[in-house]
Amino acid sequence: MPLSCTPSHMKDTHMDPEPSTPRNPEEELEQFRLLLTADGTSQSLDTAATAQGVITVRSKRRLLKRAAAISWSLVPVTFALSFYLIIALGIESRPLMFALEFPPLFVAAFCTVFLAQKNFFTYDVRQRRFGQAAWATRRWRNGDRLEYSIYLARLERVRASGKQRGLARNGYLVDQDSWTEFVAVFLAHQAEQASGSENSDTAPEIQPPTAAPVEPEPMVKVGIRWRFFTGLLLAGLGLAMLNFVLWLDLRAVGDPFGPSLIAAVGYILFGALPLILRPVLIYDVGRVSVKYPGRAAREFPRPGYERLEYSVYTGCLCEVRADGTRRRVARGWAREQAAWKVFVDRFLDDHASSRDGVGQEMTR
Repeated sequence: MPLSCTPSHMKDTHMDPEPSTPRNPEEELEQFRLLLTADGTSQSLDTAATAQGVITVRSKRRLLKRAAAISWSLVPVTFALSFYLIIALGIESRPLMFALEFPPLFVAAFCTVFLAQKNFFTYDVRQRRFGQAAWATRRWRNGDRLEYSIYLARLERVRASGKQRGLARNGYLVDQDSWTEFVAVFLAHQAEQASGSENSDTAPEIQPPTAAPVEPEPMVKVGIRWRFFTGLLLAGLGLAMLNFVLWLDLRAVGDPFGPSLIAAVGYILFGALPLILRPVLIYDVGRVSVKYPGRAAREFPRPGYERLEYSVYTGCLCEVRADGTRRRVARGWAREQAAWKVFVDRFLDDHASSRDGVGQEMTR
């Protein structure tokens, strides 16, 4: 369901905001709830979405401001504490100094960079143009198009060859209300574009005879992204080896502990743990379970949870309590992509009768 865009469609749009009454987030979310079929097209969308003109996808600025304020206030304290430990107590442990000074400085700089960006991007509903997005026109070629992937909860640029590249995705620092609003409208535009191409007046091409459709297997197994996590593990091992080699040349002036070693350990752990645990998501006749090697499969939803939901806004399968509390069961980016798409399509197709706006649900 492509939404074709060219560089000329991606200019910044400046519109004066119209005076309005105070916003009610709960009421606004209800306006953008979608009923999705298995292929992700929208069946209904409130027309009030187009009245807003421009949708702004924001960051969680309040959270970032608090984190930046706390971190910047801790930076001089940690540096002063480091000097005190060195001068007064004679402690010159480099790992200890790094553990004291680096975390608050990194968090402060990280939050400041995000706060410098007022918004992630804007989307003009009427003109269907993106604004305030540097990725919109970068390396754009004829035949490229933009699509929203309901499997990975991200906006993708798709080449004419079919190659995909993620441009913007949902994350912890993204304001969920504005992201939900954008995704709902963009999916509606994708559905409209697909419907328009199907209803064109061009004569249909003569298709060669095809074989009878094959019935899908009742069980779907979704493993992890082996290449992705193996690449992270190898990158961590390579960085650790490089750090060790550099330390052999410079051991007279310091120890091997530093930011590069911390990054190497992080890469190794992040890549090795999934490869060791190897969780397999299984979908069999409407039942969802996760199987680890040597252990019995665990079925979901677990006791205490009512149902399972798949959210096209986050790309996650969640189990939901009666009070609405959600816990993630599986995430699309960490799973083998082809099998994950089959799982999502099967899950949405089997529960297409559900009327939950956030996703399709399955009761226990």
